[in-house]
Amino acid sequence: MVEFTNTESGEVTDQPNAVEVVKAEFAGKADQLRNFAPTNPVEMEFFIREANALLEQMPDVLLEINTRRYNAERAHGLRKNTQMAFYGRQGNNVSFARAMAEVDAQPELEVWHNTKAEYHYAEDTEKALRTKIYSMLNINKSIAAAYNTQNGVGR
Repeated sequence: MVEFTNTESGEVTDQPNAVEVVKAEFAGKADQLRNFAPTNPVEMEFFIREANALLEQMPDVLLEINTRRYNAERAHGLRKNTQMAFYGRQGNNVSFARAMAEVDAQPELEVWHNTKAEYHYAEDTEKALRTKIYSMLNINKSIAAAYNTQNGVGR
């Protein structure tokens, strides 16, 4: 039996989270297209269409990741400040209270940094796909010009 862990609640089930499945499919398709090397104009046209469809989804994906990123940042700040106040009320000096608050807030900091890395990876994937699409469009245009297909007449 395959087990899936909900990253937010830690709950383990045998059913995948729909959001996680979509993200995994999206990431897999993006990597596949980013490394795709078409060998003929038909494959190139397919690549351009598929990559454009994927690129149209990127703003929604980036927005969702960015929302989780800022939620994680707020959770880290809240935990750190709460713990710092807790240690301060116990009469500890500020340096000790700050150090202990940092230690206590490590799990939230890790979630924040991982989400930040995920966002930057998605951003870089978007840039790579956009660059590859533009290069394929230029190559496609060159092929069309070489065969003089704009006028419908071949050489």
